[in-house]
Amino acid sequence: MYRTTAHLSLTVVLASTPSAAWGRQEFVVPIPVPVEALARSAVEEADSLFDALDARAALDRLRLRLEVAPDDFEARWRAARAALAFAVMTPRGAERANLLREGEAHADHALAERPDHIESLNWSAALKGRRALEGGGPREKSRLGQEAWELAHRVLTIDPNDAFAHDILGKLSQEVSKLGGFKRFLARTFLGNDLLRLGTWEGAERHLRAAIDSDPGVVLFFLDLGDTYLKQDKLELARGTFEAGLELPDRFPPDARFKRTIRRRLAAMTN
Repeated sequence: MYRTTAHLSLTVVLASTPSAAWGRQEFVVPIPVPVEALARSAVEEADSLFDALDARAALDRLRLRLEVAPDDFEARWRAARAALAFAVMTPRGAERANLLREGEAHADHALAERPDHIESLNWSAALKGRRALEGGGPREKSRLGQEAWELAHRVLTIDPNDAFAHDILGKLSQEVSKLGGFKRFLARTFLGNDLLRLGTWEGAERHLRAAIDSDPGVVLFFLDLGDTYLKQDKLELARGTFEAGLELPDRFPPDARFKRTIRRRLAAMTN
């Protein structure tokens, strides 16, 4: 079976000698290079940009790749990740909403190809959850929240210790618990789903602590758990959790933004 290849050129120069009648000539020798190697380089470049905390540049690189190779699965799920990271770093508004929708489309495209791929499941859940928190009417919020809830639970059936799935479930539970009893009753009555029925403060704490136990190096997990404590007036637990998050090195592009949020929380607790 033949492999599809691209070609690089190697120029071979033959220098003339006093006895050479034909003098200096150049020959171009094609060297086959697998197209797969070129594709990998695009993804690796995007990974390097993401690891350097530049989500925007990573997303732009992946967009270029997907223009010429829309079925590149590895580029597709990474584009979902980069779009979410860049969205979180962008002020709320039309651009941020568009980035979240773009990221969700990338993640759903990847899931259609590999329904059990953990990264695709997590980024799809995170994007839907973020959209549920930030926009839309009650029914759209309920639908997106329920889809995120189900996707995160699918991850945990594959890996019960997956840190990001636990964080997603913890954050969703926190947001539902903030509604209060009467609002939750109305929401369950008219928009009933598992998230509205099962999301509790206890569940939020349990999932968020599980996320930190599984991966204690993620700033977001400490922000989310600290917020869960803060909203229940567990002030000392909140303060200790926030301070622990500030001690971590930046690992993901939005980490500096998350730390600014933590500092604002701490300052408000002091005042």
